[in-house]
Amino acid sequence: MKVSIVGAGGAVGSAVAFYLAASGLAEEIVMIDVRLNFVKQHAMDISTAVSSLDVRVRDGNYEDLVGSDIVINAAGVPQGLIADRMELLPRNIPLVRDIAVQIRRYCPSAVIITATNPVDPLNYAMWRMGGFDRRQLIGYSINDSFRFRELVARARGVPASRVQATVIGEHGSSQVLLFSSVRIDGRPVQFTENEKMEIRAVVPTILKHYEELQTGRTAGWTSAVGMAAITRAILQNSGEIFPCSAILNGEYGLRGFSMSVPAALGRNGMQEILEWELAPDEQERLKSTIDLLKDAARVVDESLQ
Repeated sequence: MKVSIVGAGGAVGSAVAFYLAASGLAEEIVMIDVRLNFVKQHAMDISTAVSSLDVRVRDGNYEDLVGSDIVINAAGVPQGLIADRMELLPRNIPLVRDIAVQIRRYCPSAVIITATNPVDPLNYAMWRMGGFDRRQLIGYSINDSFRFRELVARARGVPASRVQATVIGEHGSSQVLLFSSVRIDGRPVQFTENEKMEIRAVVPTILKHYEELQTGRTAGWTSAVGMAAITRAILQNSGEIFPCSAILNGEYGLRGFSMSVPAALGRNGMQEILEWELAPDEQERLKSTIDLLKDAARVVDESLQ
């Protein structure tokens, strides 16, 4: 398998490149970035680190996308301090437009994973601007579910490895925590309204804490672990279910934008979008995220006019 990473010099792209290489999930990894010195240094270092695994890691340019099975887009404009990921949308649309053109030119059948924020409208933008089959497009959003599982584990005093839980909707402030999906050791868990409120209250603080550190870095290591799991599902054609931002076309009665939903993944990307039954309070919260994501999709549509 060949994986190419655009924006591979950044916190997410470089961490993903290393973890994929160290996990032996690709025979070849191409790292692309406008910061040539950054990406060359990462490629040299990672190549040496995994030299015993027979994984070829190299820096490259868009022409090197040819033959890619997966393209991961982690490229984004310098974000500065932000209060919400949606602030980045106007500045990142032109960047995604350019990348979509290059992917379409050099590897039009590749599975494309969007990790650039805001993930949902930019995944939609990649679809609109590249003319790809919607099943090829996967918006990376599993970090929200990782954090939800961690919060549930702390609240219940158990290791996070024993918790299963899923977040859908926006990869952002309006995300919908599916308490109905929570399992500990495979068994359903009941929550009081106060417990739900306490866990939900943490969500808006996560981005805030990252931003307060003013490091210019984001959740690269978390993204590397999640991206490796998704890559493995694609490689093995496993049908494993992940929360991913998907272009909707009738699922949940919705269409015309991208939103995180449970999806089975395989060799060609999205095998199936699963329509889970939601609790009444989850359905109500989903309305807010739908309105926000429809508005964001309109911004993308207007940029194409």
